[in-house]
Amino acid sequence: MENGKPVADTAWAKSDGNLAAQLVFSDTPNDTFKKGDKPEPAALLSGTRTAMRGAPIVAVVYFAGCAPDAKGNCEATVRFTAQGPDGKPWSDPIEGELWLSKLPPGKGQMQLSVKNMGVVIEPGDALGVYKVRAEIEDKVAKKKMVLEKEFTAVEAPGKGGSSSASP
Repeated sequence: MENGKPVADTAWAKSDGNLAAQLVFSDTPNDTFKKGDKPEPAALLSGTRTAMRGAPIVAVVYFAGCAPDAKGNCEATVRFTAQGPDGKPWSDPIEGELWLSKLPPGKGQMQLSVKNMGVVIEPGDALGVYKVRAEIEDKVAKKKMVLEKEFTAVEAPGKGGSSSASP
């Protein structure tokens, strides 16, 4: 939702019937996880698109509308993968719980995924555009969804280029 109205699907935010999800990067992981403890009204979230070398960002999925099983619980998983600027896999895939054996978020509410992908661009890593992919599976509804989003890795301020020393 954006301004109270449904939005068109994008590479990083999609819906399929009741199931809706968006892939978001946060450069304030602690705040993201604190806020994720409580479901929020459904809204389109943008997050950061830049990762500074040495500073963590986290890829998370906000979702709504997972289908309940006979016990009333969702059974949904997520698999994160990433590609470096050269198009080759960067890091191992991360698989886990989107939302398992838990009640679905309330109507009109978005929930933060349990599993996430933490990213730190280390000194040996290339700068440039990285692509993260989140493959979501709602095992009850038998639905799959693929979200993709890019971030740009940049040098941390004061770390690159030339510098002059004072006498």
